[in-house]
Amino acid sequence: MRIGGMFPLEREGKAQESPWDEAVGCMSGRCALYYCLLDMHLTPDSIAYVPAYTCETVLGSYLKAGCRLRYYDIDPKGLKPIWQEEDLDGVKVLALCGYYGVLTYDHSFVKTCKSRGIRILQDTTHSPYSLDPDADYWAGSLRKWMGIASGGVALKKGGPFSARLLPPDPVHLQGRYEAMKYRQKAIEEQNPDYDDKAKEVFWKTEMRLRKTFDANASDGVSISIAQHFDWQGMKEKRREHFFQLIRDFHPTDELYPVLTRLRVDEVPSHFTLYAKDREKAQAYLASKSVASTVYWPVPPMIDDINRYPGAKWIGEHILSIQLDQRYSRDDMAYLADVLNGYVG
Repeated sequence: MRIGGMFPLEREGKAQESPWDEAVGCMSGRCALYYCLLDMHLTPDSIAYVPAYTCETVLGSYLKAGCRLRYYDIDPKGLKPIWQEEDLDGVKVLALCGYYGVLTYDHSFVKTCKSRGIRILQDTTHSPYSLDPDADYWAGSLRKWMGIASGGVALKKGGPFSARLLPPDPVHLQGRYEAMKYRQKAIEEQNPDYDDKAKEVFWKTEMRLRKTFDANASDGVSISIAQHFDWQGMKEKRREHFFQLIRDFHPTDELYPVLTRLRVDEVPSHFTLYAKDREKAQAYLASKSVASTVYWPVPPMIDDINRYPGAKWIGEHILSIQLDQRYSRDDMAYLADVLNGYVG
């Protein structure tokens, strides 16, 4: 693939200022979310108000913490939460998500939740540069942003966490590092067989993590990589790529971007699109050496997705393409040409 694929392991650079200088390093994003929820000392069956459009691993963290889940729908236009104040009765935690790097939600509703004593936990996996100041906790993963084995980060407002993290899982770490080594060999030797190996190891490790995760710590190498990463350079590169694509791509009813604007400090995680026929669009992109990913399939813990028509529609039409710091302006020009050549 010319565009898309796993990150290889990053090389350490010089120490850099980052949004996460004060964060606690966790083994994964779900470990970080779970660590924050443990710190809240929730009672059994506490209600969490969570998006129906999200990753199953996010919901898994809330369920592991003993929460009952109450869902809110998402408007496909701009990915804005559809919150109902009457839904807040009994809620102890509001789950926020800045989809694909952009905070689209109503901040006044967040303040309403705070006034009612509801804890605010922002999932920052898509938005590590955009931390909501009204949140009580921030947690996410850096794995979509750089080549790192343990990408979890967790922050708490107003003091340290009450519990100690568990050690990282050595089996999980071994799998992550092995997958990144295969990815590096695929790049160096231009051999797709190594990419297949990388995916095989990655998914074996990922599925094990979904069953075994806890409040596990990060490993030292991952923490050091995050501390020595060029955060400012990544911000500038991703924003530049986003605006280049918005300028050069000509949307149609068959394929069009989900988000078209960024505030001054917002940084895109991906270039995300809606496709009328997603399977056909993804097959076309793959034929042009452009990988795409679906974030996310409907989580299995949602019994009736038809109750959330916005989330259902998003889940059936959305796809994401990488536009990160590994790529050049020429790569983005190629991507725009590929997108413009799509006929639904």
